[in-house]
Amino acid sequence: MSRAAGRLGLFLALAAGITGCQERLTAPAECPELCPGGESRVFDTVINPLPGSDTSHSGFVARQAAGAVLVSNGLFRSQDRAVYRFNARPDSIEVRDTLRAYTVDSALLTLNLIARDTLVDGLKLYLYRIDPAVSAEATFASIEQQLVPEAIIDSIAVPDTLNTGVVRALLQGEDLAKVDLPLGSGGVLAVAVSMASEQPSGVRLGSLVAGTGPTFVSFVTLDVPDTGSARRQSVTRAAALNTYVSESTTMPQPDLLAVGGEPSSRALLRFDLPQPIEDSATIVRATLELLPASPMVGLPTDPPLLQAKALLADLGAKSPVTTDERFIASDTLPVGSADTVRLDVTSIVRLWQSVDERPEALFLSLLPEAASFTRPVFGSTRSATPGAPRLRVTYLKPFPFENP
Repeated sequence: MSRAAGRLGLFLALAAGITGCQERLTAPAECPELCPGGESRVFDTVINPLPGSDTSHSGFVARQAAGAVLVSNGLFRSQDRAVYRFNARPDSIEVRDTLRAYTVDSALLTLNLIARDTLVDGLKLYLYRIDPAVSAEATFASIEQQLVPEAIIDSIAVPDTLNTGVVRALLQGEDLAKVDLPLGSGGVLAVAVSMASEQPSGVRLGSLVAGTGPTFVSFVTLDVPDTGSARRQSVTRAAALNTYVSESTTMPQPDLLAVGGEPSSRALLRFDLPQPIEDSATIVRATLELLPASPMVGLPTDPPLLQAKALLADLGAKSPVTTDERFIASDTLPVGSADTVRLDVTSIVRLWQSVDERPEALFLSLLPEAASFTRPVFGSTRSATPGAPRLRVTYLKPFPFENP
Protein backbone atom coordinates (compact mmCIF):
# COMPACT_ATOMS: atom_id res chain seq x y z
CA MET A 1 0.00 0.00 0.00
CA SER A 2 1.30 3.44 -0.90
CA ARG A 3 1.96 6.11 1.74
CA ALA A 4 -0.91 8.25 0.31
CA ALA A 5 -3.35 5.39 0.52
CA GLY A 6 -2.31 4.75 4.13
CA ARG A 7 -2.93 8.37 5.06
CA LEU A 8 -6.37 8.27 3.42
CA GLY A 9 -7.31 5.14 5.38
CA LEU A 10 -6.23 6.71 8.65
CA PHE A 11 -8.24 9.89 7.89
CA LEU A 12 -11.38 7.88 7.12
CA ALA A 13 -11.01 5.89 10.33
CA LEU A 14 -10.71 9.07 12.39
CA ALA A 15 -13.68 10.65 10.63
CA ALA A 16 -15.80 7.60 11.32
CA GLY A 17 -14.85 7.70 14.97
CA ILE A 18 -15.67 11.39 15.31
CA THR A 19 -18.96 10.94 13.46
CA GLY A 20 -19.89 8.09 15.76
CA CYS A 21 -19.24 10.18 18.88
CA GLN A 22 -21.22 13.08 17.50
CA GLU A 23 -24.15 10.79 16.79
CA ARG A 24 -24.07 9.41 20.35
CA LEU A 25 -24.01 12.94 21.79
CA THR A 26 -27.28 13.75 20.08
CA ALA A 27 -28.87 10.37 20.74
CA PRO A 28 -30.28 9.10 24.09
CA ALA A 29 -27.56 8.68 26.72
CA GLU A 30 -25.56 5.47 26.36
CA CYS A 31 -22.78 6.12 28.87
CA PRO A 32 -23.87 5.13 32.40
CA GLU A 33 -20.42 6.04 33.74
CA LEU A 34 -20.95 9.66 32.65
CA CYS A 35 -24.72 10.26 32.86
CA PRO A 36 -26.88 10.53 36.04
CA GLY A 37 -29.65 8.02 36.45
CA GLY A 38 -33.11 8.40 37.98
CA GLU A 39 -35.16 11.59 38.37
CA SER A 40 -35.08 14.56 40.76
CA ARG A 41 -38.07 14.36 43.11
CA VAL A 42 -39.78 17.07 45.15
CA PHE A 43 -40.99 16.17 48.63
CA ASP A 44 -43.33 18.00 50.97
CA THR A 45 -43.36 17.45 54.73
CA VAL A 46 -45.08 19.05 57.71
CA ILE A 47 -43.14 19.67 60.93
CA ASN A 48 -44.82 20.65 64.18
CA PRO A 49 -43.05 22.60 66.92
CA LEU A 50 -41.44 20.54 69.65
CA PRO A 51 -44.35 19.57 71.93
CA GLY A 52 -44.95 22.14 74.63
CA SER A 53 -42.11 24.36 73.43
CA ASP A 54 -44.22 26.94 71.56
CA THR A 55 -44.95 29.62 74.14
CA SER A 56 -46.02 33.27 74.42
CA HIS A 57 -44.06 35.77 76.46
CA SER A 58 -45.50 39.15 77.48
CA GLY A 59 -44.18 42.50 78.68
CA PHE A 60 -41.92 43.54 75.80
CA VAL A 61 -43.30 46.98 74.85
CA ALA A 62 -45.58 49.00 77.14
CA ARG A 63 -48.29 51.42 75.97
CA GLN A 64 -46.23 54.50 76.86
CA ALA A 65 -43.29 53.20 74.79
CA ALA A 66 -45.30 52.28 71.69
CA GLY A 67 -44.89 53.88 68.30
CA ALA A 68 -48.47 55.22 68.43
CA VAL A 69 -51.35 55.65 70.87
CA LEU A 70 -54.86 54.33 70.29
CA VAL A 71 -58.23 56.07 70.37
CA SER A 72 -61.52 54.31 69.62
CA ASN A 73 -65.27 54.59 70.10
CA GLY A 74 -66.99 51.27 70.62
CA LEU A 75 -64.57 49.38 68.42
CA PHE A 76 -64.82 45.62 69.12
CA ARG A 77 -66.82 46.24 72.29
CA SER A 78 -64.06 48.45 73.68
CA GLN A 79 -63.13 52.08 74.18
CA ASP A 80 -59.63 53.59 74.07
CA ARG A 81 -58.50 57.05 75.15
CA ALA A 82 -55.19 58.72 74.37
CA VAL A 83 -53.39 60.60 77.13
CA TYR A 84 -50.69 63.27 76.74
CA ARG A 85 -48.85 65.26 79.39
CA PHE A 86 -46.73 68.17 78.16
CA ASN A 87 -43.49 69.49 79.58
CA ALA A 88 -43.93 72.40 81.97
CA ARG A 89 -44.26 75.86 80.44
CA PRO A 90 -42.08 78.47 82.20
CA ASP A 91 -43.69 81.45 83.91
CA SER A 92 -41.22 83.89 82.33
CA ILE A 93 -38.85 84.27 79.40
CA GLU A 94 -35.31 85.64 79.55
CA VAL A 95 -34.71 88.82 77.53
CA ARG A 96 -31.49 90.80 77.88
CA ASP A 97 -30.38 88.74 80.88
CA THR A 98 -33.66 89.39 82.67
CA LEU A 99 -36.59 87.03 83.24
CA ARG A 100 -39.74 88.74 82.08
CA ALA A 101 -43.41 87.87 82.42
CA TYR A 102 -45.56 87.48 79.36
CA THR A 103 -49.18 87.52 78.24
CA VAL A 104 -50.61 84.62 76.25
CA ASP A 105 -52.34 85.84 73.09
CA SER A 106 -53.33 82.43 71.65
CA ALA A 107 -52.49 78.76 71.93
CA LEU A 108 -52.21 75.91 69.46
CA LEU A 109 -52.53 72.18 70.15
CA THR A 110 -51.42 69.85 67.36
CA LEU A 111 -51.90 66.10 67.02
CA ASN A 112 -50.49 63.71 64.44
CA LEU A 113 -52.98 61.36 62.82
CA ILE A 114 -51.00 58.24 61.95
CA ALA A 115 -53.78 55.95 60.70
CA ARG A 116 -57.55 55.77 60.53
CA ASP A 117 -60.28 53.65 59.03
CA THR A 118 -60.66 55.29 55.63
CA LEU A 119 -64.07 53.64 55.18
CA VAL A 120 -65.57 55.61 58.09
CA ASP A 121 -66.53 59.30 57.70
CA GLY A 122 -67.43 62.02 60.15
CA LEU A 123 -64.36 61.60 62.36
CA LYS A 124 -64.09 64.10 65.19
CA LEU A 125 -61.45 64.23 67.94
CA TYR A 126 -62.30 65.68 71.37
CA LEU A 127 -59.60 67.18 73.58
CA TYR A 128 -60.20 67.23 77.35
CA ARG A 129 -58.11 68.84 80.06
CA ILE A 130 -57.23 66.33 82.76
CA ASP A 131 -55.21 66.14 85.97
CA PRO A 132 -51.61 67.32 85.22
CA ALA A 133 -50.29 64.63 87.58
CA VAL A 134 -51.49 61.86 85.26
CA SER A 135 -49.01 58.98 84.91
CA ALA A 136 -48.45 55.87 82.81
CA GLU A 137 -50.31 53.85 85.45
CA ALA A 138 -53.61 55.64 84.71
CA THR A 139 -56.63 53.39 84.21
CA PHE A 140 -59.57 53.74 81.89
CA ALA A 141 -61.89 54.48 84.82
CA SER A 142 -59.60 57.19 86.23
CA ILE A 143 -59.45 58.98 82.86
CA GLU A 144 -63.06 58.46 81.82
CA GLN A 145 -64.43 60.12 84.95
CA GLN A 146 -62.56 63.30 83.99
CA LEU A 147 -64.06 63.48 80.49
CA VAL A 148 -66.96 65.76 81.36
CA PRO A 149 -68.37 68.60 79.22
CA GLU A 150 -66.75 71.24 81.44
CA ALA A 151 -63.30 69.76 80.70
CA ILE A 152 -63.57 69.98 76.90
CA ILE A 153 -60.80 72.10 75.41
CA ASP A 154 -61.91 71.81 71.80
CA SER A 155 -63.14 69.40 69.14
CA ILE A 156 -61.35 68.83 65.85
CA ALA A 157 -63.36 67.81 62.80
CA VAL A 158 -61.05 65.68 60.66
CA PRO A 159 -61.73 65.99 56.92
CA ASP A 160 -62.89 62.72 55.35
CA THR A 161 -60.08 63.13 52.81
CA LEU A 162 -57.36 63.29 55.48
CA ASN A 163 -55.95 59.83 56.20
CA THR A 164 -52.70 60.90 57.86
CA GLY A 165 -51.24 64.22 58.90
CA VAL A 166 -51.39 67.03 61.45
CA VAL A 167 -54.67 68.27 62.92
CA ARG A 168 -54.91 71.43 65.04
CA ALA A 169 -56.98 73.20 67.65
CA LEU A 170 -56.41 76.98 67.86
CA LEU A 171 -57.55 78.72 71.04
CA GLN A 172 -58.09 82.48 71.27
CA GLY A 173 -59.97 84.98 73.42
CA GLU A 174 -62.12 83.42 76.12
CA ASP A 175 -61.16 79.91 75.02
CA LEU A 176 -57.64 80.51 76.36
CA ALA A 177 -58.98 79.93 79.87
CA LYS A 178 -59.33 76.24 78.94
CA VAL A 179 -55.53 75.90 78.83
CA ASP A 180 -54.65 78.62 81.33
CA LEU A 181 -51.58 77.85 83.45
CA PRO A 182 -51.57 80.35 86.33
CA LEU A 183 -48.35 81.40 88.05
CA GLY A 184 -47.28 78.88 90.64
CA SER A 185 -49.36 76.05 89.18
CA GLY A 186 -46.36 74.22 87.78
CA GLY A 187 -47.15 75.10 84.18
CA VAL A 188 -48.11 71.53 83.18
CA LEU A 189 -50.95 70.83 80.76
CA ALA A 190 -52.32 67.31 80.35
CA VAL A 191 -55.00 66.27 77.88
CA ALA A 192 -57.02 63.18 77.01
CA VAL A 193 -58.34 62.48 73.52
CA SER A 194 -61.58 60.69 72.64
CA MET A 195 -63.32 60.43 69.30
CA ALA A 196 -66.65 60.18 67.53
CA SER A 197 -67.52 58.92 64.07
CA GLU A 198 -70.51 57.76 62.04
CA GLN A 199 -69.90 54.18 63.20
CA PRO A 200 -67.57 52.45 65.68
CA SER A 201 -63.99 52.95 64.62
CA GLY A 202 -60.52 53.83 65.83
CA VAL A 203 -57.43 55.89 65.03
CA ARG A 204 -53.74 55.78 65.83
CA LEU A 205 -52.14 59.04 66.99
CA GLY A 206 -48.46 60.02 67.14
CA SER A 207 -46.10 59.19 69.98
CA LEU A 208 -42.81 60.32 71.52
CA VAL A 209 -40.94 57.17 70.52
CA ALA A 210 -41.80 57.65 66.85
CA GLY A 211 -41.02 61.37 66.93
CA THR A 212 -44.62 62.18 66.01
CA GLY A 213 -45.89 63.33 69.40
CA PRO A 214 -48.18 66.35 69.90
CA THR A 215 -47.12 69.93 70.62
CA PHE A 216 -48.54 72.70 72.78
CA VAL A 217 -47.58 76.14 71.45
CA SER A 218 -48.27 79.41 73.32
CA PHE A 219 -48.01 82.65 71.34
CA VAL A 220 -47.05 85.33 73.86
CA THR A 221 -46.29 89.05 74.15
CA LEU A 222 -43.49 90.29 76.41
CA ASP A 223 -43.50 93.80 77.82
CA VAL A 224 -39.91 95.05 77.87
CA PRO A 225 -40.10 98.48 79.60
CA ASP A 226 -36.38 99.31 79.35
CA THR A 227 -36.58 99.11 75.56
CA GLY A 228 -39.95 100.74 75.17
CA SER A 229 -41.23 97.90 73.01
CA ALA A 230 -43.25 94.73 73.17
CA ARG A 231 -41.91 91.49 71.80
CA ARG A 232 -43.89 88.58 70.45
CA GLN A 233 -42.58 85.08 70.80
CA SER A 234 -43.81 81.51 70.91
CA VAL A 235 -43.24 78.95 73.63
CA THR A 236 -43.43 75.35 72.40
CA ARG A 237 -43.81 72.39 74.72
CA ALA A 238 -43.51 68.79 73.56
CA ALA A 239 -45.16 65.90 75.34
CA ALA A 240 -43.29 64.41 78.28
CA LEU A 241 -45.65 61.43 78.50
CA ASN A 242 -47.98 59.63 76.15
CA THR A 243 -50.05 56.54 76.75
CA TYR A 244 -53.55 55.21 76.20
CA VAL A 245 -56.11 53.48 78.38
CA SER A 246 -58.49 50.71 77.32
CA GLU A 247 -61.88 49.80 78.72
CA SER A 248 -61.26 46.09 78.24
CA THR A 249 -58.02 44.18 78.19
CA THR A 250 -57.21 40.58 77.32
CA MET A 251 -54.83 38.33 79.21
CA PRO A 252 -52.83 35.77 77.22
CA GLN A 253 -54.11 32.22 77.69
CA PRO A 254 -51.41 29.76 78.70
CA ASP A 255 -52.48 27.10 76.19
CA LEU A 256 -52.59 29.47 73.18
CA LEU A 257 -50.13 31.71 71.35
CA ALA A 258 -50.85 35.43 71.82
CA VAL A 259 -49.07 37.96 69.62
CA GLY A 260 -49.42 41.73 70.08
CA GLY A 261 -51.57 43.44 72.69
CA GLU A 262 -50.05 45.60 75.43
CA PRO A 263 -47.69 45.19 77.06
CA SER A 264 -46.89 43.36 73.86
CA SER A 265 -46.64 39.58 73.61
CA ARG A 266 -44.34 37.60 71.35
CA ALA A 267 -44.47 33.90 70.53
CA LEU A 268 -41.42 31.63 70.55
CA LEU A 269 -41.60 28.54 68.31
CA ARG A 270 -38.97 25.78 68.41
CA PHE A 271 -38.57 23.12 65.72
CA ASP A 272 -36.33 20.16 64.98
CA LEU A 273 -35.60 19.59 61.30
CA PRO A 274 -35.47 15.89 60.32
CA GLN A 275 -31.89 14.74 59.82
CA PRO A 276 -32.25 13.96 56.07
CA ILE A 277 -33.46 17.53 55.43
CA GLU A 278 -30.85 19.08 57.69
CA ASP A 279 -27.94 17.14 56.18
CA SER A 280 -28.37 17.13 52.43
CA ALA A 281 -31.76 18.34 51.15
CA THR A 282 -32.24 21.41 49.03
CA ILE A 283 -35.00 23.46 50.61
CA VAL A 284 -37.27 24.91 47.95
CA ARG A 285 -39.76 26.62 50.24
CA ALA A 286 -40.69 26.73 53.93
CA THR A 287 -44.05 28.12 55.06
CA LEU A 288 -45.15 28.72 58.63
CA GLU A 289 -48.87 28.00 59.05
CA LEU A 290 -50.82 29.40 62.02
CA LEU A 291 -54.47 28.77 62.80
CA PRO A 292 -56.27 31.66 64.57
CA ALA A 293 -58.30 30.63 67.62
CA SER A 294 -60.95 33.20 66.59
CA PRO A 295 -61.46 35.78 63.81
CA MET A 296 -58.83 38.52 63.95
CA VAL A 297 -60.61 41.81 64.50
CA GLY A 298 -59.04 45.18 63.69
CA LEU A 299 -59.22 48.17 61.38
CA PRO A 300 -59.76 46.82 57.85
CA THR A 301 -57.70 49.56 56.23
CA ASP A 302 -54.91 49.45 58.82
CA PRO A 303 -53.92 45.76 59.03
CA PRO A 304 -51.02 44.86 61.33
CA LEU A 305 -47.85 43.14 60.23
CA LEU A 306 -46.92 39.68 61.51
CA GLN A 307 -43.15 39.33 61.70
CA ALA A 308 -40.89 36.30 62.26
CA LYS A 309 -37.22 36.67 63.22
CA ALA A 310 -34.48 34.10 63.47
CA LEU A 311 -32.86 33.72 66.90
CA LEU A 312 -29.19 34.34 67.57
CA ALA A 313 -29.41 32.18 70.71
CA ASP A 314 -32.24 30.41 72.50
CA LEU A 315 -32.56 32.05 75.92
CA GLY A 316 -36.31 31.81 76.21
CA ALA A 317 -38.14 35.13 76.53
CA LYS A 318 -34.80 36.99 76.48
CA SER A 319 -33.56 35.36 73.29
CA PRO A 320 -31.67 37.84 71.07
CA VAL A 321 -33.04 38.02 67.54
CA THR A 322 -31.41 38.89 64.26
CA THR A 323 -31.42 42.36 62.75
CA ASP A 324 -30.39 40.99 59.36
CA GLU A 325 -33.30 41.65 56.99
CA ARG A 326 -32.47 38.48 55.07
CA PHE A 327 -33.66 36.41 58.02
CA ILE A 328 -36.75 38.41 58.91
CA ALA A 329 -40.07 37.41 57.34
CA SER A 330 -43.23 39.53 57.50
CA ASP A 331 -46.68 39.83 55.99
CA THR A 332 -49.95 41.60 56.78
CA LEU A 333 -52.67 39.79 58.70
CA PRO A 334 -56.11 39.46 57.10
CA VAL A 335 -58.33 41.42 59.51
CA GLY A 336 -61.68 39.74 60.17
CA SER A 337 -60.53 36.32 59.02
CA ALA A 338 -60.09 33.05 60.92
CA ASP A 339 -58.42 31.31 57.98
CA THR A 340 -54.95 29.80 58.27
CA VAL A 341 -52.20 32.45 58.25
CA ARG A 342 -49.23 31.55 56.05
CA LEU A 343 -45.81 33.20 56.33
CA ASP A 344 -42.89 32.46 54.01
CA VAL A 345 -39.91 31.65 56.27
CA THR A 346 -37.73 29.95 53.66
CA SER A 347 -34.65 32.07 54.38
CA ILE A 348 -34.90 31.37 58.13
CA VAL A 349 -35.14 27.58 57.67
CA ARG A 350 -32.25 27.60 55.20
CA LEU A 351 -30.23 29.41 57.87
CA TRP A 352 -30.97 26.61 60.36
CA GLN A 353 -29.74 24.12 57.79
CA SER A 354 -26.52 25.95 56.96
CA VAL A 355 -25.39 27.18 60.41
CA ASP A 356 -25.24 24.55 63.13
CA GLU A 357 -24.87 27.13 65.91
CA ARG A 358 -28.20 28.77 65.14
CA PRO A 359 -31.18 27.44 67.15
CA GLU A 360 -33.99 26.04 65.04
CA ALA A 361 -36.46 28.54 66.45
CA LEU A 362 -38.09 31.86 65.62
CA PHE A 363 -39.86 34.69 67.43
CA LEU A 364 -43.22 36.03 66.22
CA SER A 365 -44.24 39.63 66.93
CA LEU A 366 -46.91 42.05 65.74
CA LEU A 367 -46.20 45.48 64.28
CA PRO A 368 -46.86 48.20 65.27
CA GLU A 369 -45.95 46.67 68.61
CA ALA A 370 -48.28 47.60 71.50
CA ALA A 371 -50.14 49.93 69.13
CA SER A 372 -52.50 47.77 67.09
CA PHE A 373 -56.22 47.16 67.45
CA THR A 374 -55.65 43.56 66.30
CA ARG A 375 -54.64 41.05 68.97
CA PRO A 376 -54.36 37.66 67.26
CA VAL A 377 -54.34 34.39 69.21
CA PHE A 378 -53.18 31.18 67.53
CA GLY A 379 -53.35 27.50 68.34
CA SER A 380 -50.52 25.76 70.17
CA THR A 381 -49.17 22.28 70.79
CA ARG A 382 -50.25 22.85 74.41
CA SER A 383 -53.91 23.25 73.41
CA ALA A 384 -56.37 20.38 73.73
CA THR A 385 -57.96 21.34 70.41
CA PRO A 386 -56.38 20.95 66.96
CA GLY A 387 -54.66 23.94 65.43
CA ALA A 388 -50.99 23.81 66.45
CA PRO A 389 -48.48 25.71 64.28
CA ARG A 390 -47.02 23.83 61.34
CA LEU A 391 -43.91 24.27 59.28
CA ARG A 392 -44.51 23.03 55.74
CA VAL A 393 -41.20 22.34 54.01
CA THR A 394 -40.85 21.59 50.30
CA TYR A 395 -37.43 20.15 49.43
CA LEU A 396 -35.36 18.18 46.92
CA LYS A 397 -33.34 15.12 47.82
CA PRO A 398 -29.77 14.86 46.48
CA PHE A 399 -29.80 13.91 42.78
CA PRO A 400 -29.15 10.16 42.42
CA PHE A 401 -26.13 9.22 40.30
CA GLU A 402 -25.66 5.70 38.89
CA ASN A 403 -22.52 3.83 39.80
CA PRO A 404 -20.28 2.99 36.84
